[in-house]
Amino acid sequence: MRGIARVATAALLSLSSVAGFAAAAQAEPIDYVRIELLELTCHQQSEGDHDEAYLKVTDANGNAVKVWPGSVKYQTMGPGYVRSMTDGNGNAALVLGKQQARTMTLWDYDTTSGDDKLGATLVTGSEAGAEIQYRSLEGSGGVYTIAYRVIDI
Repeated sequence: MRGIARVATAALLSLSSVAGFAAAAQAEPIDYVRIELLELTCHQQSEGDHDEAYLKVTDANGNAVKVWPGSVKYQTMGPGYVRSMTDGNGNAALVLGKQQARTMTLWDYDTTSGDDKLGATLVTGSEAGAEIQYRSLEGSGGVYTIAYRVIDI
């Protein structure tokens, strides 16, 4: 009788292991995409004669990471200015899963006080494959348009 019980127990354990393996095999892998920054257009600056603009993106841990401009602290912006943002595209914070989202926030750098928020927008991984996206960013009196797209990687 004990032998039969051991065989039955072993059979049940191996079945649960097979079921667990099958469930793990059926779990879909995370499909990753990348936000590709294209350009920033200023329609109205937030202060004086120009803004000192930079862009932060939340990373996978929820931290705000500066992604643009890539090699300098900020880009000078005024009405009619259009700046390429492609130098920020190598940042890992721009990679996300198709079921995830990132917040892009445009800031105006200030040396004498806290930086001013010029606007924010939410980008979702499900936007992959769509045409170029244009989002309006408004804050602290500034009005901007950011152009980007979400691409499969």
